[in-house]
Amino acid sequence: MQRISRTTLAKFFNIAVAVVCLLVFFIGQAHAAWYEATGQAVVLDGNKEAAKRTATQEALKQAMLFAGASVHSVAKLTNGLLKNEEMTIRSTGEVNQLELVNETFNGEVITVRVRADIFPKGKTCNAQLDEKHFATTHFRIRNRGHLTHGNMPNFDKAFTQRLVEAMKAQTNNLSITYVAPHTAKFDSRFTAENIRTLSAQSNTQFVIIGVIDDLSMGPKDTPSVFTPWRDSTPERAFSMSLQVYDGINGGLLYTSSYRNQEEWTFDRFEDVDEFSSTFWQSRYGQAIDVSISEAIEDIKESTACQPITGRVISVANNKISISLGRDNGISEKDELYLYQAKEVIDNLGRTYLQYAVYPGTFIVDRAFGNSSTVVNTGTGVIANIQENDFVVKK
Repeated sequence: MQRISRTTLAKFFNIAVAVVCLLVFFIGQAHAAWYEATGQAVVLDGNKEAAKRTATQEALKQAMLFAGASVHSVAKLTNGLLKNEEMTIRSTGEVNQLELVNETFNGEVITVRVRADIFPKGKTCNAQLDEKHFATTHFRIRNRGHLTHGNMPNFDKAFTQRLVEAMKAQTNNLSITYVAPHTAKFDSRFTAENIRTLSAQSNTQFVIIGVIDDLSMGPKDTPSVFTPWRDSTPERAFSMSLQVYDGINGGLLYTSSYRNQEEWTFDRFEDVDEFSSTFWQSRYGQAIDVSISEAIEDIKESTACQPITGRVISVANNKISISLGRDNGISEKDELYLYQAKEVIDNLGRTYLQYAVYPGTFIVDRAFGNSSTVVNTGTGVIANIQENDFVVKK
């Protein structure tokens, strides 16, 4: 048998490939079914445990996608599976039971087969497939002193670029279309105002604000005559926190933190190019990719049923120009709501947004790339509609 080169394997199985078995095992329940899936991953630098974890995560992810379930908890489920002596884990979510069927090593490739009892939530909504655009800034590094390890002063830019590329590759209708060329550290008193400003400047509805909380290097274990098996490679932490906002009204949709840790395989004094494939294909780079993938799935789920919202650009005669177009999934003959939002302050000084919907039936007359013209086909009067009023797809 001809041996496949390491380069070829890495090319085709850089992260993992998975094939979902078409055989579904029904167990007599009305809405539950057993799904089997196979994941494969390349063993890098002899680290079989990392490869096994990656292959298992990919297998479960593919099974859940095939079953129509969400995949935001894949990493937690598979990590629990690998630590459990009985190779079975139960969850109160969409995966009721998960089993590791078998694992095989073939040269530099590990193949893992899992079997999962999946209950798809079946959550659907009209906005689920709509195009959703995001704006963000470079993720702020909480402690820039951590960047001295590997001499990576531009890690914030490299990470944000990686997030943009991953969201495009991992989803069909989510994209980060604007990255502000700076980091964000908003005063909590003005967060909502700053979010709305960034949303308006970038003509996007959603805003992601993130912080890299930890990039610290752990202590390096030194093998001794008594513990010659101890790995001398240090581990490096990675953790981040992010928030997803509706930029139209500044409302917080989702917030969470993500933590990971992996071996730092580079030399202690080596300068590392944070934009290079060498870095991102390393164990540590792939661990960051896992956290990015988890975050994207959570972002997707948190915005899935948020209706597409835009702004009124101009009003002329009976034609209303809006900031939504074909890029946002808007088509001619679509029906829209138009409304006005204003701030209301209560007697305790707290600020609220109040919405007033304009009467009438508003139909898309012509749809362009990032804008459309809308006409009122009802009896409502459009004289009160103003620039920067809001429009939402029905």
